[in-house]
Amino acid sequence: MGKLEIIFTLIISFTIFSCEKKNSNLEFEKEIINNLFVEMVDSIHKDPRIYLTFPPFPDIIYDQKGNEIGVDSTEYKIEIVKYNHKEELRKKDTTKLVIGVSEKIYKPSKYEYESIQSYFKTLKLQIDTTSNSIENKIDLENFKNNNKFRFRYLSEFPEGANNLNNDGTFKFSGGIAFSKIIFDKRKQLGILCGNYLCAPRCGIGYLIIIEKINNKWKIKQIEQTWQS
Repeated sequence: MGKLEIIFTLIISFTIFSCEKKNSNLEFEKEIINNLFVEMVDSIHKDPRIYLTFPPFPDIIYDQKGNEIGVDSTEYKIEIVKYNHKEELRKKDTTKLVIGVSEKIYKPSKYEYESIQSYFKTLKLQIDTTSNSIENKIDLENFKNNNKFRFRYLSEFPEGANNLNNDGTFKFSGGIAFSKIIFDKRKQLGILCGNYLCAPRCGIGYLIIIEKINNKWKIKQIEQTWQS
């Protein structure tokens, strides 16, 4: 075999090995996210019927000069009883919530990656920088039989369409998006970002810390990183 043939063979072998490694990493990440998906959604999702509903405020009573002299406690007590009753009914409602899910498992933004780096630094763990940055996808068919949520892709609720109720909330119970997992070098701990959107200008961001315990990945901790 000539020198050029040897070089060509090595290049082909390296390319095949790299592709196989990337595919292996993608499948590894996908398996973890699939196993934890419903639990992660349940942990960061907030029912907008409760989260975006606030108790009534009492009417302020003013004197003839416009000075505040008290509140209308009689009417307020009636309204707060109604509010508490509605809250109890909502909490007992077993209707499946429709959740919009981003199909793409996206690459963390610069801000998100800095938050992840900071967390690893606190734990004195080194980030595995060899993990590929190819964006993965979520297959919602895997979760169609769960008891609490009915999942649909966010793309089914396009921008510009009338996706809002009269009170400004989504017709579906918010949107969810997850980032790729950043692992430590030993692949015993991983961190990903989870984002919950409850209205056009309402959302919460989280760091989801997962850990491998007895050869099984589990959610270790969830920390809020932003809110709007």
